[in-house]
Amino acid sequence: MKNKRFLFLTCFFIFLVFVLLSITSSRWTKKTDYRNIAHLFSSITFEQWDNEGAKNYYLAPVISYSNPGDKFVDIYPRVFDSRGNNYYLSHPSGSFLLSYSLLKLFHLPINNLSLQKILFIYFILSIIGMMILLSLLFQKNISIIIGTLIYTFHPLILYSFTYYHFAETIGLVFFIWVLVFHLLIIKFPDNKLYFLLHKILFFCYLLIDWMALIYAIFYIFYNIKQKNKKEAILMSSLTIIAYLMIVIQYSSIGGLKPFIKNLFIRNLSRLGNFYNIFNIDGLWAAIKEFFRLFFQSIWNVLEGTGILFILIILPIINKAKIFKNDTTWQFIIKWVFLPILIFSIIVISAVLTHYIYMAKFVLFITLATTFVCEKYLFIDNKKWIHLGYMIIFVITMLWGLHKYAGFYKYDTYQANLDNQANILKTGAKPTDICVYIIADNQNINELVYVYYTAKRNLLFFHNINDFNKWYENNTNIDCFYIFNNTKNIIVNK
Repeated sequence: MKNKRFLFLTCFFIFLVFVLLSITSSRWTKKTDYRNIAHLFSSITFEQWDNEGAKNYYLAPVISYSNPGDKFVDIYPRVFDSRGNNYYLSHPSGSFLLSYSLLKLFHLPINNLSLQKILFIYFILSIIGMMILLSLLFQKNISIIIGTLIYTFHPLILYSFTYYHFAETIGLVFFIWVLVFHLLIIKFPDNKLYFLLHKILFFCYLLIDWMALIYAIFYIFYNIKQKNKKEAILMSSLTIIAYLMIVIQYSSIGGLKPFIKNLFIRNLSRLGNFYNIFNIDGLWAAIKEFFRLFFQSIWNVLEGTGILFILIILPIINKAKIFKNDTTWQFIIKWVFLPILIFSIIVISAVLTHYIYMAKFVLFITLATTFVCEKYLFIDNKKWIHLGYMIIFVITMLWGLHKYAGFYKYDTYQANLDNQANILKTGAKPTDICVYIIADNQNINELVYVYYTAKRNLLFFHNINDFNKWYENNTNIDCFYIFNNTKNIIVNK
């Protein structure tokens, strides 16, 4: 029976991989979209590591170039080292190191296409982990298939594993696998291999995503409550070692204070958007904006297959007995929902302003919906009910694919940015400071694409008057600047 189940699910998985490959590969491209900041930052880091060695940059994500005129210049100043290189320290560097190792292992060039191929590998690993997790929690094959499809075809997941090479995406893969071996330890407490793999994956997870700390705290306190002191001490030790490694690594760049300050300022700077609205339009406007973003974040996770959470769970919410004292449901709430919820509250400013941050909730949506299907929907033998739900399920999958097809459609405006980058690349000397004076209402994020394409850091100003004031105090500096007034480009030396 088990062999038949394994064969059936393996065939389903192989079929799913081919379907996914045909869908996602149609979105693969060598050229990075100018709106895709995650891939731009990743590519800059890997290029610099490749040119001068990762050790030369403390094995940390560097988001600046190193021409003489680029020193201590960046549109997003984070933490500079003594040589004027700028570092992105909002996440541990584990995800970058892992992907860079894969790039070198498979001899892939550093471009957007390679990042998307690596993301597809991560996607497959996450699906394998998801299927194992579902098979450990649920008995019916149909439940495992439904759960896998809910996860796989959710637009947030499709987006993450096509367009978002960053700690959040790779961290999700490790979170799934940590949960898999967490369950295997519960089911097979004497299996030393499962125990070892759980600790290795957990340690790697700590070096990739900050949310691992929340899981660690839950796990440590759970074992203290269970009077399993050895396990609690081991997990505490691994957590301390991992974070000491991160602190030592990042504080060696510019000192401990700039690193800690950077983490706090990143959170505060996002909240500053609400403060600006409050100053300009008043308290009510700031409150409305907060709740607009809050409900938009909720909607992001309920789109596509996520809507099944509402359609399936709400109608049977009064059937409390299927939730009460059920160990599977308790596991979903205690080890999946609560860690994700607490982490999201801590980084609420990022959750409200970044689409990707709701992707972790897809894991909870998937497990919760599958739980109800297993315990309630699939115990009824009425075929017409099953048919109705399958039609709804297919519609939600198509909805997810439709949403996915709308991500990063080509924008002709990118050609204008390419032209600007080419002017900087060919016109500015290595010793020049490249200055960019942005147009009214221009998104500053666009400048990341310009400086990535030009391979030159940018110093930006909001208008020509601000630049003139700066230049009055820096007349000894050679500058090459672009004034983007949207209608034409003014270039000055």
